[in-house]
Amino acid sequence: MGKYQISPGSFSSLENQVIVLTGGAHGVGESIVRDLYQVGAHVVFGDIDHAGCERLVRELKTDYPQATGTVIFRRVDVRSYDDNLALFRAAYEKHRHVDHALSIAGVTEGENWFDATLDLETVERQPSTAVLDINLLGALYFSRIAAVYLRQGNDSKKDKSLLLTGSLAAFKEQAGLFVYSPAKHGVMGLFRSIRRNLYCLHGIRVNILCPSLIRTAMASKVEHIWEERGLPINTAKEVGDVAINFTALPKQKDGEIHTNLAVYVEGGKAWEFESVLHELDNQWLSENMSKNCKAIDDALGVGSGWTTEKPSN
Repeated sequence: MGKYQISPGSFSSLENQVIVLTGGAHGVGESIVRDLYQVGAHVVFGDIDHAGCERLVRELKTDYPQATGTVIFRRVDVRSYDDNLALFRAAYEKHRHVDHALSIAGVTEGENWFDATLDLETVERQPSTAVLDINLLGALYFSRIAAVYLRQGNDSKKDKSLLLTGSLAAFKEQAGLFVYSPAKHGVMGLFRSIRRNLYCLHGIRVNILCPSLIRTAMASKVEHIWEERGLPINTAKEVGDVAINFTALPKQKDGEIHTNLAVYVEGGKAWEFESVLHELDNQWLSENMSKNCKAIDDALGVGSGWTTEKPSN
């Protein structure tokens, strides 16, 4: 893995930028909203907790009366396509463009889908799909809509970006996360499937944030496992800073384009791993299979041609 450098000093570049995000009332999302507002960004955030949104906006306007940015919110259930749409529409109607979009909303494991006590009677009850719907379907809805709003009126080719939220469970085994882990693996798949398309066709940078445990209410049931073993735990602020760093990065610096990045965060430190995984695929796939995979990638291109072709009879 390559160490990923976080530069809080670059956050000021987001002044006057219009930024849309979900999950803004608590945890990582709240930290992001606070920091963006302080640097003068125009923040439009959504969360299912309407009262939490109202509290945050009230606190921001009280705590930072000199802030030059703006903040508005919408109650958003990310499982609803219409709610996601309304969030972006609110941003566009107020500011006439959107610069960056961050999909932050998420929930952790609920009921145990593979409970050892399940029997022929209890298995008849259909389990909840909320964890899958919020973490994966919500990210899909958000990304689809973001791709359209980010490219509106961008004739000048300004920097645009989309950030997805994965997890350690998006690329490593984590026993017991029977629905959360597949959902986050799905978000990783979403990142890999749209990054080339959105950047090549529309200049939208696509990156993914993959934190380990974060000290928030969502993780309170498992914090003790980390603490008992002396393992690093992220704060919401630390993960939020990495998220903002993705957004504040210049589109290109020293010949390097800041897109296609997958960053793991642990104890406030960050490492980029996707590029390393790609560079070494001839070792874990073998040279021949790596060559074949590249040929497939080249043939598929940005994915906008073959997906619209009609099947031959």
